[in-house]
Amino acid sequence: MTRDDHVLLLTRVVAALIIPILILAVLALYLNPGQTAQNFAWTIRPRMTAMAMGAGYLMGAYFFVRVLTTSRWHRVAAGFLPITAFTTAMALATILHLDRFHNGQWNAILWEVLYAITPVVILFTWLLNRRTDPGTPEANDATVPRFTRRAVAVMGTVALLSALILFVQPQFAIRIWPWSLTPLTARVFAGWLLLPGIAGIYLCRECRWSGWRIPLESVTVANVFILIATVIAWNDWRPSNPLTLLFIAGIVGALLLLPTLYLFFERRTVTTVVRD
Repeated sequence: MTRDDHVLLLTRVVAALIIPILILAVLALYLNPGQTAQNFAWTIRPRMTAMAMGAGYLMGAYFFVRVLTTSRWHRVAAGFLPITAFTTAMALATILHLDRFHNGQWNAILWEVLYAITPVVILFTWLLNRRTDPGTPEANDATVPRFTRRAVAVMGTVALLSALILFVQPQFAIRIWPWSLTPLTARVFAGWLLLPGIAGIYLCRECRWSGWRIPLESVTVANVFILIATVIAWNDWRPSNPLTLLFIAGIVGALLLLPTLYLFFERRTVTTVVRD
Protein backbone atom coordinates (compact mmCIF):
# COMPACT_ATOMS: atom_id res chain seq x y z
CA MET A 1 0.00 0.00 0.00
CA THR A 2 1.34 3.41 -1.00
CA ARG A 3 2.44 5.54 1.95
CA ASP A 4 1.08 8.80 0.56
CA ASP A 5 -1.23 9.55 3.55
CA HIS A 6 -4.37 9.18 1.46
CA VAL A 7 -7.77 8.41 2.97
CA LEU A 8 -9.05 5.07 1.74
CA LEU A 9 -12.39 4.78 -0.03
CA LEU A 10 -13.48 2.38 2.73
CA THR A 11 -12.79 5.05 5.35
CA ARG A 12 -14.89 7.59 3.47
CA VAL A 13 -17.74 5.11 3.00
CA VAL A 14 -17.75 4.27 6.71
CA ALA A 15 -17.86 7.98 7.55
CA ALA A 16 -20.66 8.63 5.05
CA LEU A 17 -22.77 5.81 6.53
CA ILE A 18 -22.23 6.88 10.14
CA ILE A 19 -22.93 10.61 9.75
CA PRO A 20 -26.73 10.32 9.15
CA ILE A 21 -27.10 8.00 12.16
CA LEU A 22 -25.25 10.47 14.37
CA ILE A 23 -27.42 13.33 13.11
CA LEU A 24 -30.53 11.30 14.00
CA ALA A 25 -29.13 10.85 17.51
CA VAL A 26 -28.50 14.60 17.82
CA LEU A 27 -32.07 15.37 16.74
CA ALA A 28 -33.53 12.85 19.20
CA LEU A 29 -31.29 13.64 22.17
CA TYR A 30 -30.19 17.25 21.99
CA LEU A 31 -33.16 18.89 20.29
CA ASN A 32 -35.88 16.67 21.80
CA PRO A 33 -34.50 15.48 25.16
CA GLY A 34 -37.98 15.10 26.65
CA GLN A 35 -39.20 12.74 23.91
CA THR A 36 -36.73 9.87 24.20
CA ALA A 37 -39.53 7.45 25.15
CA GLN A 38 -40.76 7.80 21.57
CA ASN A 39 -37.66 8.83 19.65
CA PHE A 40 -34.72 6.91 21.08
CA ALA A 41 -33.53 3.39 21.83
CA TRP A 42 -34.44 3.71 25.51
CA THR A 43 -36.09 6.29 27.74
CA ILE A 44 -33.55 8.75 29.12
CA ARG A 45 -34.07 10.99 32.12
CA PRO A 46 -33.22 13.68 33.08
CA ARG A 47 -32.88 16.01 30.10
CA MET A 48 -29.24 16.79 30.93
CA THR A 49 -28.26 13.19 30.28
CA ALA A 50 -29.92 13.18 26.87
CA MET A 51 -28.47 16.56 25.90
CA ALA A 52 -24.95 15.65 27.02
CA MET A 53 -25.14 12.50 24.92
CA GLY A 54 -26.51 14.55 22.03
CA ALA A 55 -23.55 16.94 22.28
CA GLY A 56 -21.25 13.92 22.10
CA TYR A 57 -22.95 12.63 18.99
CA LEU A 58 -22.71 16.09 17.45
CA MET A 59 -18.97 15.92 18.09
CA GLY A 60 -18.93 12.57 16.33
CA ALA A 61 -20.89 13.93 13.36
CA TYR A 62 -18.41 16.81 13.02
CA PHE A 63 -15.47 14.41 13.22
CA PHE A 64 -16.79 12.07 10.54
CA VAL A 65 -17.63 15.00 8.25
CA ARG A 66 -13.97 15.93 8.52
CA VAL A 67 -13.00 12.31 7.80
CA LEU A 68 -15.20 12.41 4.71
CA THR A 69 -13.70 15.67 3.42
CA THR A 70 -10.05 15.61 4.46
CA SER A 71 -7.32 14.70 1.99
CA ARG A 72 -4.85 13.22 4.52
CA TRP A 73 -5.36 10.25 6.80
CA HIS A 74 -3.10 11.32 9.68
CA ARG A 75 -5.27 14.37 10.31
CA VAL A 76 -8.08 12.13 11.57
CA ALA A 77 -6.19 9.00 12.63
CA ALA A 78 -6.26 9.93 16.33
CA GLY A 79 -10.04 9.58 16.48
CA PHE A 80 -10.40 5.96 15.43
CA LEU A 81 -9.03 4.03 18.41
CA PRO A 82 -10.96 6.22 20.90
CA ILE A 83 -14.14 5.61 18.89
CA THR A 84 -13.39 1.87 18.86
CA ALA A 85 -13.15 1.93 22.67
CA PHE A 86 -16.34 4.01 22.95
CA THR A 87 -18.38 1.77 20.66
CA THR A 88 -17.12 -1.32 22.49
CA ALA A 89 -18.29 0.20 25.79
CA MET A 90 -21.69 0.96 24.24
CA ALA A 91 -21.97 -2.65 23.05
CA LEU A 92 -21.15 -4.00 26.51
CA ALA A 93 -23.55 -1.55 28.20
CA THR A 94 -26.28 -2.67 25.81
CA ILE A 95 -25.73 -6.34 26.64
CA LEU A 96 -25.70 -5.63 30.39
CA HIS A 97 -28.87 -3.52 30.30
CA LEU A 98 -30.83 -4.95 27.38
CA ASP A 99 -34.02 -4.92 29.46
CA ARG A 100 -33.96 -1.10 29.47
CA PHE A 101 -34.25 -0.86 25.69
CA HIS A 102 -37.40 -0.47 23.59
CA ASN A 103 -36.77 -3.88 22.09
CA GLY A 104 -38.54 -4.42 18.79
CA GLN A 105 -38.76 -0.71 17.97
CA TRP A 106 -36.73 0.56 15.02
CA ASN A 107 -34.63 2.95 17.12
CA ALA A 108 -33.58 0.18 19.53
CA ILE A 109 -32.82 -2.16 16.63
CA LEU A 110 -30.73 0.56 14.97
CA TRP A 111 -28.78 1.11 18.21
CA GLU A 112 -28.18 -2.61 18.71
CA VAL A 113 -27.06 -3.20 15.12
CA LEU A 114 -24.89 -0.09 15.13
CA TYR A 115 -22.95 -1.07 18.24
CA ALA A 116 -22.69 -4.71 17.21
CA ILE A 117 -20.92 -3.65 13.99
CA THR A 118 -19.02 -0.43 14.61
CA PRO A 119 -16.41 -1.69 17.12
CA VAL A 120 -15.12 -4.11 14.49
CA VAL A 121 -15.58 -1.80 11.48
CA ILE A 122 -13.88 1.22 13.06
CA LEU A 123 -10.93 -0.83 14.30
CA PHE A 124 -10.54 -2.57 10.94
CA THR A 125 -10.65 0.78 9.12
CA TRP A 126 -7.93 2.18 11.38
CA LEU A 127 -5.72 -0.88 10.95
CA LEU A 128 -6.05 -0.69 7.17
CA ASN A 129 -5.75 3.07 6.64
CA ARG A 130 -2.85 3.57 9.07
CA ARG A 131 -0.61 1.83 6.55
CA THR A 132 -0.83 4.87 4.28
CA ASP A 133 0.69 7.23 6.88
CA PRO A 134 4.37 7.93 6.11
CA GLY A 135 4.81 9.58 9.50
CA THR A 136 6.14 12.79 7.98
CA PRO A 137 4.87 16.30 8.76
CA GLU A 138 2.99 18.44 6.32
CA ALA A 139 4.57 21.50 4.74
CA ASN A 140 4.44 24.38 7.23
CA ASP A 141 3.42 21.96 9.98
CA ALA A 142 4.17 22.76 13.61
CA THR A 143 5.63 20.42 16.19
CA VAL A 144 3.71 19.74 19.39
CA PRO A 145 6.30 19.80 22.20
CA ARG A 146 6.98 16.72 24.28
CA PHE A 147 5.75 18.50 27.43
CA THR A 148 2.35 19.21 25.89
CA ARG A 149 2.01 15.65 24.64
CA ARG A 150 2.94 14.19 28.01
CA ALA A 151 0.51 16.49 29.81
CA VAL A 152 -2.29 15.37 27.50
CA ALA A 153 -1.28 11.74 28.04
CA VAL A 154 -1.51 12.20 31.81
CA MET A 155 -5.00 13.70 31.49
CA GLY A 156 -5.94 10.90 29.13
CA THR A 157 -4.73 8.29 31.63
CA VAL A 158 -6.83 9.87 34.38
CA ALA A 159 -9.88 9.89 32.10
CA LEU A 160 -9.25 6.27 31.10
CA LEU A 161 -8.94 5.05 34.70
CA SER A 162 -12.04 7.05 35.67
CA ALA A 163 -13.97 5.49 32.79
CA LEU A 164 -12.98 1.97 33.82
CA ILE A 165 -13.99 2.60 37.44
CA LEU A 166 -17.35 4.09 36.47
CA PHE A 167 -18.09 1.26 34.05
CA VAL A 168 -17.26 -1.47 36.57
CA GLN A 169 -18.91 0.37 39.48
CA PRO A 170 -21.91 2.28 38.06
CA GLN A 171 -23.41 2.71 41.54
CA PHE A 172 -20.35 4.76 42.47
CA ALA A 173 -20.98 7.00 39.46
CA ILE A 174 -24.64 7.36 40.49
CA ARG A 175 -23.60 8.54 43.98
CA ILE A 176 -21.07 11.14 42.86
CA TRP A 177 -22.46 12.43 39.53
CA PRO A 178 -23.78 16.02 39.54
CA TRP A 179 -27.15 14.97 38.11
CA SER A 180 -29.22 11.77 38.29
CA LEU A 181 -27.98 8.66 36.52
CA THR A 182 -29.10 5.08 36.11
CA PRO A 183 -26.73 2.10 35.89
CA LEU A 184 -27.12 2.19 32.10
CA THR A 185 -26.40 5.91 31.69
CA ALA A 186 -23.52 5.64 34.18
CA ARG A 187 -21.90 3.06 31.91
CA VAL A 188 -22.73 5.15 28.84
CA PHE A 189 -20.92 8.16 30.32
CA ALA A 190 -18.01 5.87 31.21
CA GLY A 191 -17.89 5.08 27.49
CA TRP A 192 -17.82 8.77 26.63
CA LEU A 193 -14.90 9.24 29.03
CA LEU A 194 -12.97 6.64 27.06
CA LEU A 195 -12.83 9.04 24.12
CA PRO A 196 -10.53 11.64 25.75
CA GLY A 197 -8.80 8.86 27.66
CA ILE A 198 -7.64 6.88 24.63
CA ALA A 199 -7.16 10.02 22.51
CA GLY A 200 -4.86 11.62 25.09
CA ILE A 201 -2.66 8.54 25.21
CA TYR A 202 -2.66 8.19 21.41
CA LEU A 203 -1.73 11.84 20.84
CA CYS A 204 1.28 11.49 23.12
CA ARG A 205 3.05 9.88 20.16
CA GLU A 206 1.74 12.34 17.56
CA CYS A 207 4.08 15.33 17.32
CA ARG A 208 2.53 16.76 14.13
CA TRP A 209 0.13 19.60 14.88
CA SER A 210 -1.82 18.61 11.78
CA GLY A 211 -2.66 15.36 13.59
CA TRP A 212 -4.10 17.27 16.55
CA ARG A 213 -6.15 19.90 14.75
CA ILE A 214 -9.34 17.98 13.95
CA PRO A 215 -9.52 16.10 17.30
CA LEU A 216 -9.28 19.44 19.15
CA GLU A 217 -11.94 20.99 16.92
CA SER A 218 -14.23 18.03 17.60
CA VAL A 219 -13.80 18.21 21.37
CA THR A 220 -14.46 21.96 21.30
CA VAL A 221 -17.75 21.37 19.48
CA ALA A 222 -18.85 18.97 22.22
CA ASN A 223 -17.88 21.35 25.03
CA VAL A 224 -19.74 24.28 23.49
CA PHE A 225 -22.97 22.32 23.27
CA ILE A 226 -22.57 20.73 26.70
CA LEU A 227 -22.24 24.22 28.17
CA ILE A 228 -25.41 25.30 26.36
CA ALA A 229 -27.16 22.17 27.66
CA THR A 230 -26.04 23.01 31.19
CA VAL A 231 -27.83 26.36 30.99
CA ILE A 232 -30.97 24.87 29.45
CA ALA A 233 -31.18 21.90 31.84
CA TRP A 234 -29.80 23.57 34.97
CA ASN A 235 -32.75 22.31 37.04
CA ASP A 236 -31.43 18.78 36.58
CA TRP A 237 -28.17 19.60 38.36
CA ARG A 238 -27.39 19.18 42.05
CA PRO A 239 -25.84 22.55 43.01
CA SER A 240 -24.68 21.24 46.40
CA ASN A 241 -22.70 18.44 44.77
CA PRO A 242 -18.97 19.37 44.75
CA LEU A 243 -18.62 17.82 41.29
CA THR A 244 -21.12 20.32 39.89
CA LEU A 245 -18.67 23.20 40.25
CA LEU A 246 -15.77 21.00 39.13
CA PHE A 247 -17.67 19.79 36.06
CA ILE A 248 -18.68 23.29 34.96
CA ALA A 249 -15.21 24.67 35.67
CA GLY A 250 -13.78 21.88 33.53
CA ILE A 251 -16.06 22.71 30.61
CA VAL A 252 -15.35 26.44 30.83
CA GLY A 253 -11.64 25.78 31.29
CA ALA A 254 -11.58 23.56 28.21
CA LEU A 255 -13.38 26.22 26.19
CA LEU A 256 -10.68 28.70 27.19
CA LEU A 257 -7.69 26.38 26.89
CA LEU A 258 -8.45 24.48 23.67
CA PRO A 259 -9.00 27.53 21.40
CA THR A 260 -5.91 29.16 22.93
CA LEU A 261 -3.86 26.04 22.22
CA TYR A 262 -5.35 25.82 18.76
CA LEU A 263 -4.50 29.41 17.85
CA PHE A 264 -1.01 29.10 19.33
CA PHE A 265 -0.08 26.15 17.11
CA GLU A 266 -1.82 27.56 14.05
CA ARG A 267 0.44 30.61 14.34
CA ARG A 268 3.49 28.49 15.05
CA THR A 269 3.57 26.68 11.76
CA VAL A 270 7.10 26.29 10.44
CA THR A 271 8.61 25.25 7.14
CA THR A 272 10.86 22.51 8.52
CA VAL A 273 9.85 20.30 11.45
CA VAL A 274 12.39 18.48 13.55
CA ARG A 275 10.65 15.55 15.23
CA ASP A 276 11.62 15.05 18.85
